[in-house]
Amino acid sequence: MLSDSMRVFITVADKKNFSKAAKALSLTQPAVSFQIQTLEQYYQTMLFDRVNRHVKLTAAGELLLDYAVHMNNLQAELERNMQQLTGHVKGELLIGASTTIGEYILPYVVGSFKQDYPDVNVTIQIMNTKDIANAVKNKTFDLGIIEGPLDDFETACVCSSADPLPLIEAKKFLEDELVLAIPSSHPLADKTSITLDELKELPYITREPGSGSRLIFEQALIDADFDIEDLNIVMELGSTTSIKSAIMGGLGISTISKWAIQDLVKSGKVKILNIEGLTLKRNFHIILNKEKFQSEATGKFLDFLDVDNINQILEL
Repeated sequence: MLSDSMRVFITVADKKNFSKAAKALSLTQPAVSFQIQTLEQYYQTMLFDRVNRHVKLTAAGELLLDYAVHMNNLQAELERNMQQLTGHVKGELLIGASTTIGEYILPYVVGSFKQDYPDVNVTIQIMNTKDIANAVKNKTFDLGIIEGPLDDFETACVCSSADPLPLIEAKKFLEDELVLAIPSSHPLADKTSITLDELKELPYITREPGSGSRLIFEQALIDADFDIEDLNIVMELGSTTSIKSAIMGGLGISTISKWAIQDLVKSGKVKILNIEGLTLKRNFHIILNKEKFQSEATGKFLDFLDVDNINQILEL
C-alpha cells in the first residue's frame, strides 16, 4: 500500500497539483487525495501545504521526497537486474509520441515488440512535440519520439537551473519528408511540383502551433525568404487525421508526412507534389531524460528501435 502511496506522492510533488497528478496517473482526484492522506496518517505529519489550487511540500514532505525518489530508483534497479538475471522482461512503458509517429508508425512497432515481450504493458500518449519534450523533462514519460527539431525549444524547457547541461538526450530515429498532398481530382494533380508563387494562391490547411510538422514547414519558408503571412491559410487543425479528411473533402491542400499520407497515395485518392525551393526532410528523434532511471523494459524497447528493424517492420 505504501508503495502505491509513494508513487502518488512523487507525482503530486512533481505536478504541484492534485488534479494534474490524478490525470498523469489515470486516477480520480479522490483516489490521489486518499493516498496522500494515508501517508500523512502513517507519518503523523502534513506533507503538503495547500495554497489555492496548488500544493507545496512542507519540510517533512521535502525529506520524504528525497527518500521516496531514492526508494523508487532502487526498486526500478532491482527489477531491472532481476529481469536481466532471469531473462523475463515485464513492467510498464509509457511513451509520448508526436501525431505522425503515434498514429502511423508506433502501432506497428509496438505490435511487433509485444510479440517478443508480451508482459510489457505499453501505453502511447499522442501530444505535440513541445509538450512531449516537457513531459520527458518532468520524467512523466519513459521516452518520447518527436517530429520537431529540438533547437526550437527554449533552454529552460530542457535544462535545470542547477545543471546547465541539457537533461534531455536526443537520438536520431527515422527520416521523414513532408510532401504537399492534394486530391487526385485537383487541377494540379498532373504536376510533380509547384512553385511558392503557385502555393500562395491555393487554400492551405495548417497544423496547430507547437506541432513538429508546422515548425518544419514554417522554418523552410523562412529559409526560402518567403513571408508566411502570404500563405492563404483557410483552416488550422489539431491532428493529421483531420487534415487528411479535410484534403479529401476538398477544403484545401497541406504539407503532411509521407508516412501519414502513404495509404491515400497507394489507393490513388491523393497525389503528392514537391514544392520548388523548399527542403522538407527531417529526422524523428527519440528523447530521454538522463536523470530518469531506465527500466529493463525501456532498454529493450530502445534496442528494438533499430532503424533496419523498424524499416523491416514497416516493409520499406
